[in-house]
Amino acid sequence: MKNILKTYKIKLLQYTTIVTCCTLLSFKVASQTNENEVILGGYGGTYEQFTRNLIMPIFEKATGIKIKLVVGTALSNYSKVVSTKNNPEIDVYWSNELTHVSGKQLGLYEKLDPKIMTQLQNVYPIAKDPDGIGVLSHIQVTGFQYNSAKFKQAGIPVPSSWNDLFDPRLKGKVALYNFGVAFSQDLLVILTRLQGGTEKDVRPGLERLKALKSSGNLSFFATSPAEMDNMLIQGQAWIAVNSGPRSFMLKDRGAPIDFAIPKEGGGLFANYFDIVKNAPHPKAAQILTNFLISPEVQEIIAKDVIAAPVNSKVIVSEALKERIPFSEEKLRKLIKIDRVEMNRQLDSWADMWARELEGKN
Repeated sequence: MKNILKTYKIKLLQYTTIVTCCTLLSFKVASQTNENEVILGGYGGTYEQFTRNLIMPIFEKATGIKIKLVVGTALSNYSKVVSTKNNPEIDVYWSNELTHVSGKQLGLYEKLDPKIMTQLQNVYPIAKDPDGIGVLSHIQVTGFQYNSAKFKQAGIPVPSSWNDLFDPRLKGKVALYNFGVAFSQDLLVILTRLQGGTEKDVRPGLERLKALKSSGNLSFFATSPAEMDNMLIQGQAWIAVNSGPRSFMLKDRGAPIDFAIPKEGGGLFANYFDIVKNAPHPKAAQILTNFLISPEVQEIIAKDVIAAPVNSKVIVSEALKERIPFSEEKLRKLIKIDRVEMNRQLDSWADMWARELEGKN
């Protein structure tokens, strides 16, 4: 823990020397309002560490507005947004794609104000909500998490296609999450798309997964990221469908784990910053959201989450370029899922998956 805090202190010294147009505008706007607090519903773990140690001190120094952080999961914070919709307790909610879509349909979020949200002009088009409600916070890729040591020992090349899951040398070595984990939900759509289908009918993707199970390759269903990590690290399973950030974090800790994006395209898996409608601090919420998508903060998020930034002005290091889709061209190649249709169909998909793939009643 001491080493982690030391690292953050070094980073904080580096970032606090930067004065940007974004923070200057935030200070100017903040000085015109008596809103001296803003409440951010964010995540725990690594997210909480860099938010508290890097983002909050810079924002508070630049604007004079204090950030109150409410830590939870996307679902638990979404529940708070829903249950307090008549008297909101959160200003900015760090959502995921499904809770963003669901919240929009319920009218829970406010539109972004372009007069304050000046950084929107630098955000990649793919990261913008078409209705001007919310903006992507960063972009992860769904692809292959695999045991590189086992692949090397077996003489199997780095996986490069979604079809590689059917490689007979992987008999009994493919693991997937159960349907309760988002990466399997996305995989169902990705395989459907590759078969020429759409989110309106994911039967083609389900049949592909049933064929994978019938081949003997698909043998495990993990219920949590920790269980999946253990399967892969111990070599019980050799390959799974997971996120890039989690894979690289394990690799950097010395685990025999690596990540590969299939040539047909990895899945686009993203989070949003959503401003809650009738938020207690509406102007401060816009100021904070603008700050969170600024190049400086996006660089922090990209480095610490190992994810693609949404601001085109971020300078990505060569080392990070090897791990993330860092340009608009690369982002366009990712498979973007229709979350509106997914949200509509998810319960029926879950029933089909449980009954036909995992054999549950």
